[in-house]
Parts: sequence; C-alpha cells; structure tokens
Amino acid sequence: MENLPIASWILWLSSMVGAVTAIVAAVLGVSKSARRAVGKMVRRDAGADEIRTELARINGELVTMHQAIDKIEQENVLQRDAHLAQLRDRITEIYYKHLDDKKLAAYEKEDLLKMYDAYDRWRGNSYVHAIVQEMLHWDIGV
Repeated sequence: MENLPIASWILWLSSMVGAVTAIVAAVLGVSKSARRAVGKMVRRDAGADEIRTELARINGELVTMHQAIDKIEQENVLQRDAHLAQLRDRITEIYYKHLDDKKLAAYEKEDLLKMYDAYDRWRGNSYVHAIVQEMLHWDIGV
C-alpha cells in the first residue's frame, strides 16, 4: 500500500468506508435491538432528551402566558363596556338637559364631540348615534 499512488490509496480507503457502512446498515436493518441502541446513542449525542425537556418547559410557559393574556383580554372587555356605559350615560344626560331649548354651550358641544368620538371608536352601538346627530343641529348658546 506504500507504493500506491495517492488516488489509488483514496479509492481503496473510500471502498473500505463504504464496506463498513454497508455492513452496519445490514446489521441495523436486520436487528431491531441494534437499531434501538444506535437510536439511543444518536439521541443522547444530539441531546434529544434535553431538547424535549426544554421544549416542555417552554410549552408550559407559553400556556401560562396564554392564560394571562386571556385574563387581560377579559378585563379589557369589562373596562371597555364600563367606559361605553359611562359615555352613553353622559351623552344622554346632555341630551335630556338641553332637549327643551335645543341649545348647547360651546364647551358642551366640544365635550360632546370628544365623548362621541371615543364612543364611536370603541364601537358603541345604541341610540347614542341618533341623539348626537340631532344635537349637532342644535344652536350654540352661552
């Protein structure tokens, strides 16, 4: 083998590696226990158990975070509904306060528009739209 040119030596080496690979493949194909043993070695070497443990931990944290987000969303819905009720009440109060004279003070109209804008952006959906449209046509008084 010492007198062989380098190309022949590489060819001989690759054929030996190929033969060993073929023998290992044949043994693993026939023997279930050998497949399991090699699989365990590969998993252990690749850190599969550690990866599974870390993924389980991360999954647990994600579940906890999802539950926290759900709780926050529920609280936000309650707060939104409470704010809508307050806006609806205040707009209705302004309406009935000035219904007889159909006249708003300039600052009240400005406040009314700000409240209505918030009510509309939060998708309030009641009679408020109709009474605000009516109040927009009222006179501006002192």
